[in-house]
Amino acid sequence: MPKKRQPFYFFMLDVQKKNAERGKRYSLREMPEIAAPLWANMTKEEKKPYEEQAKHYNGTERAGGNIKTCHGVDYSEVEREQRQAAKEEKTMKEEVREMIKRAILSQSLTTQKFFLIHINYFCESKDVNGDLRYDPAELAILEFSLQDGIGRGMHTLINLREIPYGYYYEAKRHSSDTHNLPLPPDTVGNTNIRDAIIEVIKFVNYNDEDVCSPIFTFDDHIPVVRSVIREVLNSRSTGPPIDIRIYSLSELLFNLKNASHDHAVATALSPPFASVFLAESYLDRGTFDYAEGLPCEFHEANDRVPYCSQTKIRGWAFSIIKSCAQDLGIEFVPGKHEPESALAIVPTKFDDNDSVYTATDIGSDANHSHISVHNFKRGKGRGNLV
Repeated sequence: MPKKRQPFYFFMLDVQKKNAERGKRYSLREMPEIAAPLWANMTKEEKKPYEEQAKHYNGTERAGGNIKTCHGVDYSEVEREQRQAAKEEKTMKEEVREMIKRAILSQSLTTQKFFLIHINYFCESKDVNGDLRYDPAELAILEFSLQDGIGRGMHTLINLREIPYGYYYEAKRHSSDTHNLPLPPDTVGNTNIRDAIIEVIKFVNYNDEDVCSPIFTFDDHIPVVRSVIREVLNSRSTGPPIDIRIYSLSELLFNLKNASHDHAVATALSPPFASVFLAESYLDRGTFDYAEGLPCEFHEANDRVPYCSQTKIRGWAFSIIKSCAQDLGIEFVPGKHEPESALAIVPTKFDDNDSVYTATDIGSDANHSHISVHNFKRGKGRGNLV
């Protein structure tokens, strides 16, 4: 006979699913500690839907009927999604560990290249299947290593034609609370998202390898990046399948810090993180949110520096370098390993139709487009990918 379920069990599943949608994936074993304080503060009325689910599950539906959540979703579907999410989480953790392990064995830990990405969006909505989707507003990606610091970078503001019907107020509120980019039809960007994602693929696959290198972003931002990229790739009518892996930034830092600590050239300046959650908390501090030289011109001029996609990825890179590079005796270069805040910066002027960075050709094929990818420089926020 199936195990009898308590109302709290169904509440845990609901909390677990909501966290997963925000990029926070917890196992069912971790959920009691997370959900218990929330459950304790709920009113009887708030608990009632879960009590009804438990009653329904433990009663007639146990004879073989479909059991649904308070949102009308079959629990069989919820459990299937949980198994798939757990499988993807396990694969991600294994691949990140193997990536660092290979770098250690090949003595290339200091020169291993990592890619970071951030995508700002106008609003969150749902597609025809009920899955979350995001209308992109800004995209930034960079490459860095512990030895060389921040290297190539790409940044652009997205030209979105329209906001989904019924979501204008939400988009206006979200923009006002965060990046403050003008909504369609008054967007300041010049790049459509399809072209931007194509350039992202070229950026991380500039060696023309069969599999793109993994791209890392902050944990709760993973659903945003995955959704935007997936929507673009699904819209393609031709071409081979493309596998772009968007992985946890805190998982990368956790493993990289363990490696740098274990292979420190002298006494490590700081201990490794006791858990991935502590690594995430370290990255979430926003240590470099207001450092000079990080944002695009638009966000600097509009006093929204911490919300700029370029600020995000450069701040993450500097935070990881600060935590790990010192263990390995790497000498810091301002602008590469840490912000240039101590240096006088001469602004670089660009024409409106120029990219944020001086263009260099990354493709040997004449059919490849040219993209602004090389060392970061301060420039205009209205970047183009040409």
